[in-house]
Amino acid sequence: MANLFFVYTPMQLLVAQQIIHQENLSDNIMLYGYVEDNIHFLDIYEVTMINAYWNERILMPQVGSWSDISRKHLMRDCKCVIKNFAFISNIIKNKKVDTVFLGEIANHCYHLAAMSFHRIGMKVCFFEEGSSHYINNLGMIPNGGVLDRVFAFFIDLVFYRPFFKISFGKMLFVKGIGLDDIPMDIRFSIVPLYHEPYDRLITYKPLFSDKLKKLLNSELIQTNKNRILLLTTPFYINGIDDNAVPYIKTIIDFVKSIDCITTLYIKFHPREKKEVCNEILDKLDLEEIEYVQLGNTYNIPVEYYLQFIHFDKIIMFFCSTYFYNGYLFPKTQFVSLLKDFYENCKIAGSMSMHTVEPLLNKIPQE
Repeated sequence: MANLFFVYTPMQLLVAQQIIHQENLSDNIMLYGYVEDNIHFLDIYEVTMINAYWNERILMPQVGSWSDISRKHLMRDCKCVIKNFAFISNIIKNKKVDTVFLGEIANHCYHLAAMSFHRIGMKVCFFEEGSSHYINNLGMIPNGGVLDRVFAFFIDLVFYRPFFKISFGKMLFVKGIGLDDIPMDIRFSIVPLYHEPYDRLITYKPLFSDKLKKLLNSELIQTNKNRILLLTTPFYINGIDDNAVPYIKTIIDFVKSIDCITTLYIKFHPREKKEVCNEILDKLDLEEIEYVQLGNTYNIPVEYYLQFIHFDKIIMFFCSTYFYNGYLFPKTQFVSLLKDFYENCKIAGSMSMHTVEPLLNKIPQE
């Protein structure tokens, strides 16, 4: 019997391959897609995928949103959901799948998938894919008002109960979905925060495809100097606006303080605006500061770099990578620029300070 992995981010693929290696799984099928317009994820999969782990790959671009519906386009969306579910069900039937691995426990589409597959006797596993895995609130709490109750009753009557045998509308729009509502045989986690009978810990092992090794070796230059890695986090909204100015200033001020015996590596967040990246790099060039940009060709998860080579220090604002320190890569010193950023926001009168303020006490400051 086969295993079907649902994958729609590069981080999910990283963790899926860790599970396959650890559990010594065979007959693995990857049903893969991407989030919103991030079609470049497909290129990242090609670089990071270890071919020996996968018997087959099947592209389904909307795999992470296969059951989304909206009230505005209800009939159209319901038809799409039925079509998507038939597509997945045919894979399960034709490939003799008996276990599904779902990569985000906070995703309502995966809640419906888990309930539907469990009902027909399949084994359901959820696996780590980021910080959302550790958030007990599995989604937005519905208002549960009169209109929501009427809509939930209607959508259950004409759609969810007839096609899925589940009153899923009531869960989505009135009751909410809790952990106890989700059938789960195994929950794979990287950080040991959960200790339920169905929990299983992933012990990481550096796993690299040949293409990924080649990429990492081409980007990580050989040097006897200390290595510092700067990770960015976009707190602004509209590119080079008033909120981005103190953000860029914080980065440049820090970089100017680096001594000559240190090599600076910089990796931009996947959602960093291109114009902000260019502005930062232009200022680095203007200051004649030497740097090595990582992820310029393929913006792969930074955890691959941290498994491949040691950095003496990682400079960040706020990122989930810090959460995995010592669990998904060797323990490394992290230092945050949030305090400096906060002060620059106050001086500039930037609204970003209200976003930063609640985070100040949650991560290490130098």
